[in-house]
Amino acid sequence: MSAIGSLASGLSHAVLPTGLFPARSAASAGTVSNVSVARRPDTGKLSSFGQLLNTLQQLQHTNTAQFQQVTQQIATNLQGAAQKAQSDGNTSAASQLNLLSTDFRLASASGQLPNLQDLAGAIGGNRGYSQNPQDGAANAAEIISNALNGIHTAA
Repeated sequence: MSAIGSLASGLSHAVLPTGLFPARSAASAGTVSNVSVARRPDTGKLSSFGQLLNTLQQLQHTNTAQFQQVTQQIATNLQGAAQKAQSDGNTSAASQLNLLSTDFRLASASGQLPNLQDLAGAIGGNRGYSQNPQDGAANAAEIISNALNGIHTAA
């Protein structure tokens, strides 16, 4: 039995429930049968969040001045969307957009990427960010994407 097999066998009796690692005969060692692995097709495309993050990272590393300019513009546009959401009576959306605006303003000042959790939430609809166009938070992805469109960075 290999060292890994011995370790797994020992662990199955010491820590894991019995039957999780069934005993194998020498003839079956190293073979796997009746295993099916489902894979998503590799389309070669990044998600919207991945694309935006990739563009921001490349810009951050290749053109700091443009990174600071673009992140400042995103912050300003997000602030405007937050003000509109507030005037429409949507305080939840205004709060989310203000948070992102602050993140991008800090990114512009520091030269670092904005808070990735907040960014992922805005782009991917995570952490309570609604993608309902009526609440204004869905505008965040469009605002960020529009600011980054046409920016060509070296790969």
